[in-house]
Amino acid sequence: MTYSRDMNDATRRRQFHEEGLVVFRGYFDPASLAELVDAFRHVFRRQMQRHGLAGDLSGAAFDRSLADLFRTSMPSYLAAAKVTQYLPALHRLGVSADLLTTVTGLGLRQPVISTRPVVHIISEALKVPGGYHRTPPHQDWRSVQGSLDGVVAWLPLVSAGLDNAPLEFLPGSHRNGLLPTEPHAFGNRVRSSVIDHAAFRAIEAEPGDLVIFSMFLVHRTGAAQGEGVRWAASFRYNNLDEPSFVARDYPNPYLYKPRDDLLVDGFPTRADLDRVFDGDKGDG
Repeated sequence: MTYSRDMNDATRRRQFHEEGLVVFRGYFDPASLAELVDAFRHVFRRQMQRHGLAGDLSGAAFDRSLADLFRTSMPSYLAAAKVTQYLPALHRLGVSADLLTTVTGLGLRQPVISTRPVVHIISEALKVPGGYHRTPPHQDWRSVQGSLDGVVAWLPLVSAGLDNAPLEFLPGSHRNGLLPTEPHAFGNRVRSSVIDHAAFRAIEAEPGDLVIFSMFLVHRTGAAQGEGVRWAASFRYNNLDEPSFVARDYPNPYLYKPRDDLLVDGFPTRADLDRVFDGDKGDG
């Protein structure tokens, strides 16, 4: 499942159709991915500083401070986690010419983004009560409902080895159709009785590696993880030219609309705006 950039597209597609997944080693520049992780951390640092926590740290020290923010103010932590998905640097990565060319080479003649990017933040210290921690076995097509050849591009931003919440998948499961689900906080867990849990295979991936898989492939997050945060990101693409996608009027189950009420009552005041627009005194 390891391929070089110069491999013939037809060979790559054949392997992808058989396994449901392709791994590209050393696809991205690890240094640029490290910068992206630091951009994510900056989002959290602002909230750490707001709450009087040590927010100017990196590495393991940052991870401990992130756990402090989680315990101090979960709303601030969750809001920051959501904002990471809107960083321009992340979106630039998902629409880069190289990545779109690679997706096209796997058969998506006209790739179209299906939803915003996802930032995966996994740590034993960041378990949201009542939510889910690691993703259970699932198929992404269940939530996207787009083209039948839709794919997910997943990339680790730190080491994601066998002992650090690896991506696990069932080879060939993308050819079994849309599988039934059962109740779970995640929402789309494949029914346990229809899959062989012993058949899951884990992928050892490092920053710079790229994994592309079918939206019908059953996959999950590996349970083993030590200390620290496992950062990863993923992008989802439909094929604008896939016949069923056209015939179903390009379905999109995601709802996007604003709320009519103010999220923070009484904000902003005239004085708040004066601080922004008062010439050189504003900090923008």
